[in-house]
Amino acid sequence: MTRPAIYVEGAALEISFADGRRNLQELIFDTVRAAVDDSGQPMHEIDSVVLAAHDLVDGRSLSSMVTSPAAGAYLRDEIRYGDDGAGALAAAVTRLEAGHARRSIVAAWGRSSEHSPDQFSRSLFEPFRSRPLGLDEFVLSAMRAQLCLSAGDGAGPARERASLRRIDSARANPRALRGGGFRSAPHFPLDDADLPLWADVTAAVVLSTEPSPIRVAGVGQSSEPYNFGDRDLRTITSLKTAAGRAAADAGFGADTADVAEVDGLTLIDEALGLEAIGFAAPGTGLRTLAGDGRANPSGGGASGYSPPSMGLVRVVESVLQLRGTAGSVQQRSVRRAVATGGSVVAGQTQTVVLLEAV
Repeated sequence: MTRPAIYVEGAALEISFADGRRNLQELIFDTVRAAVDDSGQPMHEIDSVVLAAHDLVDGRSLSSMVTSPAAGAYLRDEIRYGDDGAGALAAAVTRLEAGHARRSIVAAWGRSSEHSPDQFSRSLFEPFRSRPLGLDEFVLSAMRAQLCLSAGDGAGPARERASLRRIDSARANPRALRGGGFRSAPHFPLDDADLPLWADVTAAVVLSTEPSPIRVAGVGQSSEPYNFGDRDLRTITSLKTAAGRAAADAGFGADTADVAEVDGLTLIDEALGLEAIGFAAPGTGLRTLAGDGRANPSGGGASGYSPPSMGLVRVVESVLQLRGTAGSVQQRSVRRAVATGGSVVAGQTQTVVLLEAV
């Protein structure tokens, strides 16, 4: 039996901060409603929902019991994927390919204004040997940055240019956060410009087995050991493996993409992500971010950041590029795009999605 092709029919995202007019369920509803409207399909044509949500981020035990109706899951087949939004999309693709559904909503969110990202990060570390050391995600990103910069990978002017371009791209992106938000305290050698802008982020797509202009050409996933001491932090091995699997699935790789939307907690993580998927040569990730407009044209984490939604945000930004509707950050002649999403700790699990216009 031939696997059915999977298409993106609708996509939407919203980045805000501490919107006093709407609670989390209302933010989710508005974004999912926008994605469904964008698909042109009525709700009764959707038979499956896959959510990316995390109880610690939402501040609600069994968060999906409270939030899933807002995402359209009432009386529909529902899966809650407690990880990154790109991973949730991969789960939805698998179910569509297996014939368990014909059309699916994928939704992801994170509301940084309602929780402490630093405390959330620390709580994910092993409680007896790692957590007492006060480790968080930024400590590991700083360790990774130290390894990268000490090897001479883009230190100095390239890093500065990449940081400025990232900020300029975020300012130009019409979907980026326009007010509010906050940044965590940087750890050496990171500085404020390297860090993400914490925000309230909701994203949704509608996938279908029925043909439409954007096809999910390939998906790949991989995971590394949970213990970060068992990994080489200088490279993101799981992302490299996931990119290879996505390329085998699609018949083309990220190196042929016209746009790369790569998830990363910091500027250095984004640069190493470009190297891992093959969009940038080893040691040139920062130079690629500095000078190649196709690399994270959305501004990446500088546009607004909150796990576990970011992989799906990267997918939505890629879809808009393929449609030619990305606004002032639109790139020319985009026919193929790659989007990635990673999860804690230190990008342990990675998903790569290859998309193409058909």
